Amino acid sequence: MQITLLDGGLGQEIYRRSKLTEALLWSVEAMLNEPEIVTEVHLEFILAGAEICTLNTYTATSTRLRNSNREDDFELIHSMADHALREAIQKSELPVKVAGCLPPLHGSYLGTPSRTKSSMWDEYAKIVQLHPTVDLWIIETMTNPLEAEAAVAAGLESGKPVFLAYRLENNGRLKSGHTLKEVKGCFDHNELNGILINCSEPEIISDHITELSDFDMPFGAYGNGFVSVEPLARGESVSKLQARTDLSPEKYADYVDQWISLGATIVGGCCEISPSHIQEVKRHLTNI
Repeated sequence: MQITLLDGGLGQEIYRRSKLTEALLWSVEAMLNEPEIVTEVHLEFILAGAEICTLNTYTATSTRLRNSNREDDFELIHSMADHALREAIQKSELPVKVAGCLPPLHGSYLGTPSRTKSSMWDEYAKIVQLHPTVDLWIIETMTNPLEAEAAVAAGLESGKPVFLAYRLENNGRLKSGHTLKEVKGCFDHNELNGILINCSEPEIISDHITELSDFDMPFGAYGNGFVSVEPLARGESVSKLQARTDLSPEKYADYVDQWISLGATIVGGCCEISPSHIQEVKRHLTNI
């Protein structure tokens, strides 16, 4: 079985290594002040075994930049992120693929925005147009079908492969209340190249990952290592989030092994999943 290994929690790893104590724009803000950290973290994930690495643009949507009075830096930020990852790939001398990032437009864990699908498509299309040379697009941490559909439409227009990742709450549903089965019926997923669960607790992923087999395409997951995301969902800063102390690289790799045994072929890590975690996952993969 061919397994594709993604990188880990890029944004949180960058943020933790930066000098920032508060950052509305998270790792993007760190990149503007300490760009060398971004290349450093990318390189560590690559050397750990990641075959696909994602650009550091998770918070660089027009909406979030406007809310932080940084909208004029939109193109600069996306250019810096592209340069940082490609510099890391060049240093590694490894054939790593570059994934563009299509994130929630307003922030993580917030549910359905009070916007039209057309207006969200426009915002996603602006991101897609800035990155004609990426190898694929990853739409991640989606909490509702409306936003996901807009992102999928924009991503597919690039002509590049597109992965879509939904986040599940502890009840196994999206923030919008949809189950994975229900969200499958909300719009056509058939042109996607992969369907995933991300930024969810590994235990929740293990309970629900087989539901992705109904999408009839390669599927997988990349979980997070937070104790809880509720502080961020309430509008507090990322600085209020705590990492689990019971999710060692070995423990996380065991979860990934379980997902693979259930049919997953695309795996990696999200927030608080470090290069050490990805290295351990890679070690397990060599034994499959």
